[in-house]
Amino acid sequence: MAETLKVAIIGAGLGGLTLAKTLLQPEQPGRPVEVCIYEAWDHWKVRGGALGLAAGARILRRLGLGEQLKEAANQVDGFRLHFFAEGTELNSLNLPACTAMRTDLQKILVDSLPSSCIKLGHKLVEITEGTDEVTLEFENGERATAHLLVASDGIHSFARQKIFGGDQPEFTGFRVLYSLSSKHFRADPTVAHVHWKEVDGAGYGLLDLTAGKGENRHDVMIIIMRSEEQVTDRWDSTLVKERLEEFAAHVAPDHPVLGKAVECSEVCFDWGIYKQPTRDSWISPKGRVVLLGDAAHATAPFMGQGANMAMHDAFCLGEILMNEKIAMQDGLKLYETSRKAYCEAVVSKSSMVGGLHTASGFKATLRNNFLCWMMLRTMRKVVATDPTARKPWEKSPSFFQQLGRKIQGICSPKEAAKV
Repeated sequence: MAETLKVAIIGAGLGGLTLAKTLLQPEQPGRPVEVCIYEAWDHWKVRGGALGLAAGARILRRLGLGEQLKEAANQVDGFRLHFFAEGTELNSLNLPACTAMRTDLQKILVDSLPSSCIKLGHKLVEITEGTDEVTLEFENGERATAHLLVASDGIHSFARQKIFGGDQPEFTGFRVLYSLSSKHFRADPTVAHVHWKEVDGAGYGLLDLTAGKGENRHDVMIIIMRSEEQVTDRWDSTLVKERLEEFAAHVAPDHPVLGKAVECSEVCFDWGIYKQPTRDSWISPKGRVVLLGDAAHATAPFMGQGANMAMHDAFCLGEILMNEKIAMQDGLKLYETSRKAYCEAVVSKSSMVGGLHTASGFKATLRNNFLCWMMLRTMRKVVATDPTARKPWEKSPSFFQQLGRKIQGICSPKEAAKV
């Protein structure tokens, strides 16, 4: 029997929890694995608000959590996103995605895991990487060893700084004002809207949507703008409601729901948007530490892919580690090959989409008349990503195989009708 692989996961966010769930699937044959998640907070503290899930939703369904997702999410079969410029509708897009509150998604995963595999109040303060194992030391005095440390501890990852060097998150030049309310100020939760406005030569993107449903429903208002000031990205950076009200009156006094959003808001945030600088590798020199999620590729949120990419990373890495035919070191290289270039491309595209949201003058005219459909095409392609379609070690289908599948999909209804 193969040796049990001991995996230590730093950070109990969606990426870390998804990795643990993937590795602990009871019906999953393969390499025996022992998993432990270490979370710095001594209680469950979820930072962040609404999330759009596409790839992440497909993963949760594959992990047997589809019913729980259905109970927590809004529009599990998809929703329509409408785009407006100065009040005129330009285009719309059907997104095969759902929206939910981060708190509810975390709870779904936590409740599905053995409580013994999660240790709260374990803030990592030291990592010693050997050739055969990695030793962890925590602020509470405890120590642990593992064959592999997975750093899923966010954009300010201690593990990344400790093992990979002293690079710092980079400011993207964007800033977001975010209003969250359990009071319903949106008439139709089945659709979302993006309004582009230009005021005093500056461009703004205003997004309103609904996340969750029933008692967990929250209506969300997001204002995207450019900023020369490097505003903090900390989740506790709250904005005084009166300041948001003044800003809304100046930027979009005629917006259909912005005024109601400010009036109903229970919490308002003011965030600077940062991304991780790219690295040559996500794998440490000794091969005992690997990066995942925001620790590897934190991104601007303008394509809604941060949580989806973290969960996709986790599902990909988990499936690889469970394959006993793949040595761990080879598996880490396969994980990096499968995910790194794709994630870095999405990070780049997200910043480009942020630029379109905040375009002004000639650039705004170009966006409205020519570039909007390109942005929608990019979004549609990214949202359609299905991490469960094939195993990471399986080859991608060739162009002709993909063409054959499309033709088969077109022809199959006709064939069925003949029977």
